[in-house]
Amino acid sequence: MRYNLILHQDLRAQINALSEARKRDPRSDESKEYVAVIKGLKALQEGREGEYEGKQLGYGPRSHDLRDCAELKVPVVDEYKTNGWPMGPSHRLTYREFDPLPRVEGNRVVTDPNAQPYRHVVAFAHRADDPAAITGERLGRGRGIPQRELQGLTGGGRPDVGPQRQGVQTTPHRIPMPAGLIRQAAILRDSPPAGSAVPSRTTPQNAPAKSPPSSSQSQSRDR
Repeated sequence: MRYNLILHQDLRAQINALSEARKRDPRSDESKEYVAVIKGLKALQEGREGEYEGKQLGYGPRSHDLRDCAELKVPVVDEYKTNGWPMGPSHRLTYREFDPLPRVEGNRVVTDPNAQPYRHVVAFAHRADDPAAITGERLGRGRGIPQRELQGLTGGGRPDVGPQRQGVQTTPHRIPMPAGLIRQAAILRDSPPAGSAVPSRTTPQNAPAKSPPSSSQSQSRDR
């Protein structure tokens, strides 16, 4: 299954900055981050998130309510504990998932069985930079405040902490498109096929994502 991607504006700006850094120094850490995030976006777009470790995020009294979010654990730099044991994937890519948009024909709402669902990609950050907190802030959520619209959803426990658990859903709960993203989602739905012109309209917080561009291919920060 393929997904339409919507990128948060701050994430898109970050990716653009990483791209420029890569042009200046292809061997830099920023270059590695750029290659890794593009690969992660392609995996999300093409439904290949199973190639990564990942998990649903959750909610707790000291965290943001992210029960509608999940993360990919993205390897960028190799990091080790003091005993020499690998620390695992260094970065996190957080996202949400939404139902396809129906079409309105005349006075009728028509479901398109071939319509693609959406993934809203919110943040990409090193584990030590608290990607869950970045995600919550970008979604306008406060710490310790449950979201009424997420009542009844189960999450993956404390965000961004803990090992992979067998048999646990690692993708987000798919929920209806929130009102704030409907405009961007409609632009993507009605865009020409890949390879032709793509509309460039955006909103202050989110931007419809074109297909991620192709790309060739430290000191430890623990948390």
